[in-house]
Amino acid sequence: MNLLKSLEMFRAVAEHESFTRAADELSLAQPPISRGVADLERHLGVRLFDRSRRRIRLTAAGRAVLPDILEILRRIDGLAEVAGRREEGTLIGVHGRLDPAVLVSATKELRLGGAVPRFVPAESAALDDLIESGEIDAGLDVRGLGSPLPTQRRRQSSDLVVDLVAASTRFTGSEGAMSAADLRGMPPGMGFGRASERETIMILPEDAGLLHDSGLLTPLVARGIHLGQFVVADTEFDAVTHVFAHGSVLLCPAMTARTHSLPYRGLRDVDLARRVEVVGSGSLDLLDAMESPLILTAIARILGARSHETRSVAHQGRYADERLFGPS
Repeated sequence: MNLLKSLEMFRAVAEHESFTRAADELSLAQPPISRGVADLERHLGVRLFDRSRRRIRLTAAGRAVLPDILEILRRIDGLAEVAGRREEGTLIGVHGRLDPAVLVSATKELRLGGAVPRFVPAESAALDDLIESGEIDAGLDVRGLGSPLPTQRRRQSSDLVVDLVAASTRFTGSEGAMSAADLRGMPPGMGFGRASERETIMILPEDAGLLHDSGLLTPLVARGIHLGQFVVADTEFDAVTHVFAHGSVLLCPAMTARTHSLPYRGLRDVDLARRVEVVGSGSLDLLDAMESPLILTAIARILGARSHETRSVAHQGRYADERLFGPS
């Protein structure tokens, strides 16, 4: 079996919910599409589609593997851009999710030091060591909510932030930003209710600092969010699995939601955003380079970020009830 072709066929059928439309997209006849998906199902030992209805639907197993298959295909699409040894141009390490398609589009016409810069994934803790060893010229670190301000001279806070959105399978077909108050999940006529009566709000591990930052918590509590609603997941996989299994809400960057095919909505009346730190070096002062609108715009696109001054947050309804801080 050609595993890569089978994965692409599965992706097309899942997206169109039709073998015929998937065949049209891939410029193939329908029988090869059916065989490719059947080969993948035999390889995985599970049934990926429910074919008993007029409209093709993903099974629970199909929904479970879809995010990983999309990620695999994205990585394969970007291999040509990130493969090979470093030969020329500026190399910038990025702690945060990278979308190869956005990366290629944003840097196509970009020049830094006379050449097209390359952005590569790097762990936050490794950025300084990679710069020290000369393996990269600079770094971008997307820090989680409530993380401390940079203490190292090489690290500086930039003007960019990455907004968190509310992602849930329940938002399919919904449009526009929502109020944080809509996350209360409080049954009608229940008054303030108990934490157990409200929906679960999953938080990614890197944003666990939210629970210790009163500046971030106060606007949420003022809109009726109970502290007991928050659950910090051990991993991103665990968080997304919980959302698919229980219809809960995940606070995450929009790029993370798109990676896992999760519908999402922005939050219009609270400012939950990850801070973008710049890690410079003797060979490149990246913060200084970002004074160029072209470079700043390209980096903002790559990170899914915005200037922290470009968003106006509505602050109506500042009422906070102290009972929300009490035991549930």
